[in-house]
Amino acid sequence: MKRVACGLFLTMFGSIYTNHSEILLDSFHDMNTKYHDVSSNVPITFMKGLQALYIRIFGIPEIGFQVRGMYFRKALRTITNFKPTKILDAGCGIGSYVYYVAMLYPNTRIDGWEIDRKKLAFAKNFFKDLRINNVHFTYGDITKKQEGSNVYDFIMTIDVLEHIKDYRKALKNFYTLLKSGGYVYIHTPQIHQKRFFSQFKSWEHIDHVREGFEPKKLSADLEKIGFKVISLEHTFGFFGSLAWELNHLLLSKSFVLAGLAFPILYILALMDRYTHNYRGLAASYLAQKP
Repeated sequence: MKRVACGLFLTMFGSIYTNHSEILLDSFHDMNTKYHDVSSNVPITFMKGLQALYIRIFGIPEIGFQVRGMYFRKALRTITNFKPTKILDAGCGIGSYVYYVAMLYPNTRIDGWEIDRKKLAFAKNFFKDLRINNVHFTYGDITKKQEGSNVYDFIMTIDVLEHIKDYRKALKNFYTLLKSGGYVYIHTPQIHQKRFFSQFKSWEHIDHVREGFEPKKLSADLEKIGFKVISLEHTFGFFGSLAWELNHLLLSKSFVLAGLAFPILYILALMDRYTHNYRGLAASYLAQKP
């Protein structure tokens, strides 16, 4: 595959999945039971071509995915003179963040660990088809003790810890796997989320073991293990959370309506990136191993 745009996405996060709308629909199934009936009615013949074109232009049309991408890119930009030799995406899913760092650091080995074997198989085949050779996917449970230490310069785990009962084991494993001076980037939901619309007051993800984390407590957990927390940001503040709720209100009714409104909602969500949030639906953490 020809690497373009200085190794970054052609447009927005997820545009590489142009011809794989089915894997994106599966992700909505995993997100909430409300999407089971809606996504089953998406046409798979003529409309599939339009879906592919839409994804190529706008990326994955889910505000949450795009906002998480915004903050991830921001965190990477804050690390100066960063020349990693090895990166781990712990809980890589279908490989969207793996792709981003693989393009950004083409001479770096990128490992993707995932316990969902369906997503893992998709990622392996997808990247093989793309002929991207600096990525390696494997089954990996981040709560299990890993062989080796001081392996990675950077570990990212995005919306994963809320799925893990004993998340502190994962944090300790990250510390062991990181080289001295290496970084870990974490994004995860917060607890006690405030909502605009009543429909989301009882919102639950199917496979979460906890609602989220209290940012100060998770930061304290990181520091207790030995990390130095470089930055803590509230994400999905006023603009991001409003855009997210409107996006999901439409997604729960009609994927077509949600697609038409997405570009406007994305502009609204962009304001989250440039606003200081005193609280949010989620938080991002960048920490360093001394």
